[in-house]
Amino acid sequence: MQKRIHQLLQADKLFKVVALFATFSLLFLSLKPPGEDSQPWDILFIRADLVLHFIGYFGLTLLYFFAFYTHTNTLLKAYVYAMLIGVCTEILQLIPIFQRHFDFVDLIANLFGGFCAWLISKRFFYYSIDN
Repeated sequence: MQKRIHQLLQADKLFKVVALFATFSLLFLSLKPPGEDSQPWDILFIRADLVLHFIGYFGLTLLYFFAFYTHTNTLLKAYVYAMLIGVCTEILQLIPIFQRHFDFVDLIANLFGGFCAWLISKRFFYYSIDN
């Protein structure tokens, strides 16, 4: 099974296209103005937008890992690129045109989501990580 997964990950063009699409989708969703009737909501006493930030950057880091699978320092590149996008989107939210607000807690959720993806990738793909 590991050999089959390893062969699938060698075809990195598919993952690069998916990662590019996911990046633009995440940028759009992070910068689009909120709806006029949008109400904040919670999931088990946690702000739901934090859960969405965690899931978004968890997935983005994994996609970048798969896209850079054949490169050296794959995990580091995947995590750094995902976090650069996370920091840049939070900084862009300072611009009034986007009608969004910078939130440090969102940035922490981005970093934590990426870090969890990094840990999982390191655990499950230890045999092929080239550091």
